Amino acid sequence: MFLKFGTIMLAFMTLLGASSQFEKSITPSKVYQKVMKLHEEVHLIKHYFGIEKEPELVEIKTKLLPRHVWQRTYELFVKINILREKYNLSIIEPVNMEPTLNLTSVFTYEQVLRLLQEVKILKLRLGISKESDAITPYHNKTSTDVYNLLNIISRDFDLINGKEFTPSYVFSEALRIYEDFQVIFNKLKLEDQTTPPLKDKNARVEDSYRMALELLGTIKEVEVKMGLESIDFDAFKRNNITSSDVFEITQAILAQLQMIKAHIGLIHAITRGAQKQRDKSSADVAQMLGWLLKKSNKLSQNIR
Repeated sequence: MFLKFGTIMLAFMTLLGASSQFEKSITPSKVYQKVMKLHEEVHLIKHYFGIEKEPELVEIKTKLLPRHVWQRTYELFVKINILREKYNLSIIEPVNMEPTLNLTSVFTYEQVLRLLQEVKILKLRLGISKESDAITPYHNKTSTDVYNLLNIISRDFDLINGKEFTPSYVFSEALRIYEDFQVIFNKLKLEDQTTPPLKDKNARVEDSYRMALELLGTIKEVEVKMGLESIDFDAFKRNNITSSDVFEITQAILAQLQMIKAHIGLIHAITRGAQKQRDKSSADVAQMLGWLLKKSNKLSQNIR
């Protein structure tokens, strides 16, 4: 019996060691290689639909972390669902994960593998048999490089889908942020008497974007007070704003909130998937983000 137990423990320790070695071997460069494969596969879908236009290149120039890259992959799952819905295919719940303080490149690598499988299924459904060429290895790539390549793929999906995100999609993500704040307030036993601001019916997408950036800034204040690592979010500022740009900021907000949740012990509080919203306007989004900004300020005031 003891021999059998020892054999099981040895096998378990060997498995743990192999898993650890694999995690250490996954660098941003390896993730970039897989994302480039995804890029080429999505190009095959573009070619199938006769789309020759290339998306506008919008690069983020700041030091991003794997958690921001992981959150950007969530956006691609949503856009894949838009395409599935367009062809009357059932939508798939985007993958979410438990909050963690140390989200490494291996998690984004796994997520890209899932995306590749979803694109493979799309090709099968559409009758696309052609395969993309093998991708040669890359070196010296950063998480920011991976993020920017995912941005190109995201915009490729906009061309395939024939549309970008609408305010309704952004509102759905704002509700996810709302739920994260609720679990954080409950964990910290903070009384929240904030109320939504009055709706400005003339609010535009630029107002939503400005408010989202301001919310991101207040969350950074909380992180600094907690001694957590944060980044320079000024690089996200841009002109010619669309709802897709606001959606992108909501994902950066969610990425930061996961770190706060992990820090205060909410390691099993997985953020739920978005609940589909309809007929929402920029005014609705701005109002919700304004409420979230109040909550974030309240949280910051109670962190010493």
